[in-house]
Formats: sequence, C-alpha cells, structure tokens
Amino acid sequence: MTREASEHPLRKWRKAKGLTLQQCAEAVGTSRMVWSDWERRRRRPNGHFMPKVRELTAGVVSADDFFPSLNEAA
Repeated sequence: MTREASEHPLRKWRKAKGLTLQQCAEAVGTSRMVWSDWERRRRRPNGHFMPKVRELTAGVVSADDFFPSLNEAA
C-alpha cells in the first residue's frame, strides 16, 4: 500500500479519540474543510498550525507526517 493510499496519522488519531472534524478544527483555530484537507493530504498545516496540531495530538502527529523525509519519497 502506498503512502497516499494509507490512512493519514491525523485521521487515525482523530478517529481513535472519537472526535469530529469540526471539533478538531475548532481546537486549532481552522475550518472543518481545512482539517479534512490535511487528513486527505490535499494541504499541509503551515508554520502557524503545525505546533497546534502537535500540541492537540500530544505529539502523536508531527510535521514528519506531513513532510516525509527525502528517503521515504524515493
């Protein structure tokens, strides 16, 4: 299974916590649509939101989950 086809760690975390897209989006100060795009790999949190995502998820989801290393991309 390719990285794109697997469930994003952000989505896995949210589902494991039983949270809605709206709840998570509000917790970091963005919209439900933007949060959904992060989970679907359509967008990446910028420098303003990434620390908030990391804090909300207690470090379970980090920038590495959105910006894979060059070794993984090869």
